[in-house]
Amino acid sequence: MASVNILYLLAFVLVIVLKSRHDVDGKSEVPCFFIFGDSLVDSGNNNHLKNKGKVNYLPYGIDFPDGPTGRFNNGRTVPDVLGELLGFKSFIKSFPTAKGSQILEGVNYGSGYAGIRDETGRHMTLHDFGARKLAIIGVAPIGCTPNATAYYGTNGSLCVEKLNKAAILFNQLLKLRVQDLNNKLIGANFIYLEIYEIIWKYINVLGTRGLIKSCCQVNDYGLCIPSKLPCLNRNLALFWDSFHPSEFLNLITGTISYNALRTIL
Repeated sequence: MASVNILYLLAFVLVIVLKSRHDVDGKSEVPCFFIFGDSLVDSGNNNHLKNKGKVNYLPYGIDFPDGPTGRFNNGRTVPDVLGELLGFKSFIKSFPTAKGSQILEGVNYGSGYAGIRDETGRHMTLHDFGARKLAIIGVAPIGCTPNATAYYGTNGSLCVEKLNKAAILFNQLLKLRVQDLNNKLIGANFIYLEIYEIIWKYINVLGTRGLIKSCCQVNDYGLCIPSKLPCLNRNLALFWDSFHPSEFLNLITGTISYNALRTIL
């Protein structure tokens, strides 16, 4: 994965369509949950593709109930956490595995190594297909990934400042774009979810203790080497491999994002 493309690979969109309902009768707070994005949300869409962007092997999934599924970390992703908090009884199915009535609950279209393209990232197109509630999640402190700090160096700082400044600028423009869409699209109820500050808070605290590093042993692509034992302190690790956050960080990000997401439910 080219470092210059990291900025475009870390933003993703969570789409909630149709009318919301509250979890007072054992049902989920929303009827369906559709997920679009890259490897941060991928739950196995790349498993059958002939490319290097798949991770359906140990130690990936070592802490996930079903083991290795194609998720790019040791356990749950942010959408997994959000789905649980929204009241879904099972994780949203990946596109190849969603069958029959399961599709009515939502589909995870996230795919590792995906980017932002005009034909795949237009929120107005989603609106045309009936999406009225969208959560657009901003970019994380990309200058703090193990790949970024190793590739660019930090010049004595905790992270690569130029990459983090680019992420902050991107998020500012993204937030304005979300506001613009809410004003232009009839019935739109879009929300921008800020994760930069959430993650930076923990990086700033734990990073000073030498925890900005991969939990697993990585290959030349920054992905975990198959069957190699990962670090033992996974409950404190910030990053799983050279690019992706650990389940620990996803649990924090997902929980705080859920509280913000409830304002549009």
